[in-house]
Parts: sequence; structure tokens; C-alpha cells
Amino acid sequence: MNSSTKPLEILRAAFGLAELLFPDQVAEHILGHPADPRERVFIRILGGRHLTQAAILLILSRRTAHRLGGVVDLIHAGTMVAVAVTDPRRKVAGTVNATVAVVFAAGELR
Repeated sequence: MNSSTKPLEILRAAFGLAELLFPDQVAEHILGHPADPRERVFIRILGGRHLTQAAILLILSRRTAHRLGGVVDLIHAGTMVAVAVTDPRRKVAGTVNATVAVVFAAGELR
């Protein structure tokens, strides 16, 4: 683990915790509108994934674990691009989530 990995996982954990505890506020700040009930559920699920992934990567600070985490982020980015392209109502949410996932992936894979 390099010295910048720990701050990345702390940022990921904080982001995940915010998604879990404050999905409406996250939606308002990131998407520009209050979360609908479906979005609220997905925001919380994604928050749980970020929090879990951060905990695992802080505990298993091996390069292989971070590479796998980066792959998970890239898979997530790909699914969010598909959402953005296929569902006009979720275009902004998909694009924002794909961008966040690519940023985390870049941090894990460097």
C-alpha cells in the first residue's frame, strides 16, 4: 500500500457513509434534485458497497486487493454508463456515478 491509498479509502468510507445516512442530501448535492424512493434505495446500496470496500481495502492493504477494488469500480462505471445511455430519466445519476467510480478506480489501480 502506498502512502496515498489510505486517504483514498477514508474518502471512500466517508462518501459511502454519507450515501447510507443521508441519501436525500447526497442526491440533492450531486444530482440537483431530491431522491425518489427508488434512487434512495440505490444510493444506500451504493453507500454500503463503498463503505464495505473501503473497510476491506484498509484491512487487506495488499496491491492485489486494491487492483481488485479498482476492477469492481470499473465494472460499476460500466453499468452506470449503460444506465445513463438507456434510461433518459437516470442519465445524470448514471453519468455522475460512472465518473465517481472511474475516479476511485484510477486511485486503486495506479
